[in-house]
Amino acid sequence: MIKSMTAFAQETGTDREQSLTVLIRTYNSRYLDLNLRLAGPLAVLEDRVKSAVSARVQRGRVECSIQFAGPGRTRNGSLAVNLPLARTYQARLQELQAALGLSGTIELGLLAGLKDVLVFQEPALSEEQLWKAVQKPLKKALDGLEKMRLNEGKHLGRDLLARIRLIEKTAGQIAQRVPVVVKAYQEKLTKRIQDLLGEVALDPNRLAQEVAVLADRSDISEELVRLASHLRQLKDLLAETQPVGRKMEFLLQEVNREINTIGSKSLDGAIAERVVAVKAELEKMREQVQNIE
Repeated sequence: MIKSMTAFAQETGTDREQSLTVLIRTYNSRYLDLNLRLAGPLAVLEDRVKSAVSARVQRGRVECSIQFAGPGRTRNGSLAVNLPLARTYQARLQELQAALGLSGTIELGLLAGLKDVLVFQEPALSEEQLWKAVQKPLKKALDGLEKMRLNEGKHLGRDLLARIRLIEKTAGQIAQRVPVVVKAYQEKLTKRIQDLLGEVALDPNRLAQEVAVLADRSDISEELVRLASHLRQLKDLLAETQPVGRKMEFLLQEVNREINTIGSKSLDGAIAERVVAVKAELEKMREQVQNIE
């Protein structure tokens, strides 16, 4: 079943009292374009996250963000004192006190409350521990993304199938029109020649040659056969489980080539109208196929 390239998924996981949020968005793109945003300590997982995402998404622009969802701390963390910074604060405060002529002492409480003097340090986690925390919510997010892409692909597939069948029906109408066009041309040519010759007898062999020349020039049987083949392949691709978007783009180009040739060969207004109708459907299909992986 075909998949859409546009989707969204979000999943939150908790490990060691720290919440992680995995957010994935996918957009249309000709190739796979993967962009990651990982919270500081998670940067070491970049290659693993890329491998996990690219195993599920083969085409499209992917934006994957894994961030800490809140300020939760683990019980195993420690409180560290930044002594060099504390001494710098004390020295600057003493300079300020002297400059302003103030008396008194600089209290410990004041220093301890200044920015970054006391720092809570999370315990250093190994890459394996970090991956264990990320792996489950990442998988759930990718599962949700897959579900949305398949659901959207189902709708795209139904629309494309309806348009393919409409083009097949129109191509059949064109094929039925061809012998009518040749016969109408023969009658029109016969009348015109008789009007010109008056009472002079019409050479049936010469007339047959002219009609044969027109029939040969306007023969679209090969184009119709190739058109039917391309449409059949498009229907087959709708049932594929592998990415088919680029194959569909190619086949639509070939369908457009055949229908253009049919239009240029035909001198019949009814066929020309059907060619225009097919080209309108092809344009809509091209827009849809751009959304397919």
